[in-house]
Amino acid sequence: MSEVSTELALLVDVGSAWAKAGVIGRVRGRWRLVTHVAQPTAWGAAELRRGLIDRLVAAGDPRLANEWDALLDGATRIECHTARNPGRLAVVAVSREVSGSSARRAAEAAGWQVIEAVTLDDGRTLADRLARLQSAEVDAWLVAGGFDDARSPRALEAAALVASARLPESGPVIWAGSAQLGDDVAGLFEDGAVSTVANPRPDARREETGPLRDHLQAVLRAIVADEDERHLASVAFPRAIATMASDGGLRILGIDVGARGAVHALAEPDGTSAVRVYSTGGLAGAADVPGAAARVTRIAGDAGDEAAVADTLQTLRARPTTVPQLPEELSATQAAVRMLIAGMVEDGPPEAVDLVVGAGRTIAAAPHPGAAARMLLDGVRPIGVTQLAVDAGSVLGPLGSLPDEEIREGITLLADDLVVPRGTSVVCRGGSAGQLAMRVTVHRPGWPSHAPVEVRVGQLQVVPLAAGQEAELLIEPGPGITLGASRRSPRIQARATGGAVGIMLDGRGVPIALPRRGDDRRAVLAAWHDALSRDLDRVT
Repeated sequence: MSEVSTELALLVDVGSAWAKAGVIGRVRGRWRLVTHVAQPTAWGAAELRRGLIDRLVAAGDPRLANEWDALLDGATRIECHTARNPGRLAVVAVSREVSGSSARRAAEAAGWQVIEAVTLDDGRTLADRLARLQSAEVDAWLVAGGFDDARSPRALEAAALVASARLPESGPVIWAGSAQLGDDVAGLFEDGAVSTVANPRPDARREETGPLRDHLQAVLRAIVADEDERHLASVAFPRAIATMASDGGLRILGIDVGARGAVHALAEPDGTSAVRVYSTGGLAGAADVPGAAARVTRIAGDAGDEAAVADTLQTLRARPTTVPQLPEELSATQAAVRMLIAGMVEDGPPEAVDLVVGAGRTIAAAPHPGAAARMLLDGVRPIGVTQLAVDAGSVLGPLGSLPDEEIREGITLLADDLVVPRGTSVVCRGGSAGQLAMRVTVHRPGWPSHAPVEVRVGQLQVVPLAAGQEAELLIEPGPGITLGASRRSPRIQARATGGAVGIMLDGRGVPIALPRRGDDRRAVLAAWHDALSRDLDRVT
């Protein structure tokens, strides 16, 4: 018998809770994803390798059954991982609801882990605040408070509290408070310890966290400089998204919801991207979202009562690798992801996004493709016509860790298995409940035309369109309805690509409006769930 050989590469993404690995190889002259596995990181590399080999033996060439171990030894390994030393931050602010909340949001969006948060209205004694700060092991200190038109003595008091608790040379201090107090705050610390950034709350009505977030990202990069930044998952995933956007001339939003952290990456056709890293934005952090149990109960509909949902969220917080065992637990977990994604896009859904890519085990490994599509659709609410896809094989992170000159090659070689399409969404907003939201005609080349589909405000309908198929859409919005972009014609023409769900015609508005009565709300949620859960075997 002739000797059999193959070319392989191993893609590995090691998260704080889950480790994912995939094997790519040449199949009939083209690079394809042969198999992939995921398991709790705590199980170790040997178990991950054993899982890969078991799948390769089952699915690969039987002549290689005894060779896979040796082949993996010689395979090129491409790896990314969650930061081993996440930046730890103490936040001290004047008020919890104003300066404190703005500072914390900016810090977590920049990727910091907030170890301690103290505000002057938190009800603690001065001695207690001081003791908590002195015992906190942090890499940096963030102080915020006061509006820019005044020299707030309370803001200066917050800075003095940090000066009393912090040891000299024990991490940088970022002052993000009243612009008039910058010099006074700097005088409380040793030379060079304080950097001043624009106030995220310059007055009572405005919140401008962008400059603070950017500055904190730069400080964080310096803190974790001992790690190879390119191989950090929070860096690698956005790099892959940016390369996809540049190659395809698309505007792409990448959402990665992990067990502990989350990443929001918006990439432009020119390859530039805006990235936010949420150190506590993963499933384990859902329990810390204000009113989380009540919100998840409301938007899930079938997850049980609020106490049961709170228990599920606390379980995810304590054991992020928990796999839901009951339908109610699965519903609560997926609703929590929708809530977390909505929090990441709270500044408003991005307009004219061509593609939304979802990553993370809850999204990528959802038992039904409709559930994955719904997490993206309900969380992001992408106005207009948008493709939805998932990184089912967890390949984007590892590919994004390649050197700049190799990422594009990797993305191109693995194009067929890069992301798995879920379909195309058409999301509109405006109008009143029950009125016509849009009338959509779907035409597939070579197929007879069907009657237009009418979607009412508050409805979600799905038109089957299998992966690999394309269709022309003629969209007629109803009175007062918009799909985001201004238009000169009463009709909008667009192209849709198929997927495991199809074409999702969504007239539920932005944000989604739910009935107040519990029975009505559950009935509406069940109808939406059914629309996205039907099998694609209805395609004719």
